Amino acid sequence: MNATEHDLIRKRLLYILHLGFVEVRKLAHADGNERIADLADALELLPRFVDKECSEEDLELIRFVLKNYQDKHQSNCDFPARFDKYDAPERY
Repeated sequence: MNATEHDLIRKRLLYILHLGFVEVRKLAHADGNERIADLADALELLPRFVDKECSEEDLELIRFVLKNYQDKHQSNCDFPARFDKYDAPERY
């Protein structure tokens, strides 16, 4: 697979993730599950930042949505800390 094919697949997968979170949010609202809807809201925006160099404004938005979710729901995942403090594992 050449770099162009890899980039195409990567962009398609990121867009599918984005659409999946939109769908999760819609389903959660339909069933009245606010926490799932809030998580989808927080994560839906993230794929668009993977393929670009983030500005300070972009980083502020990422931190804001992650912190907003964390503050509201006290997730064990601690998304803000994972963004700012911890490296992702090699495999997950």
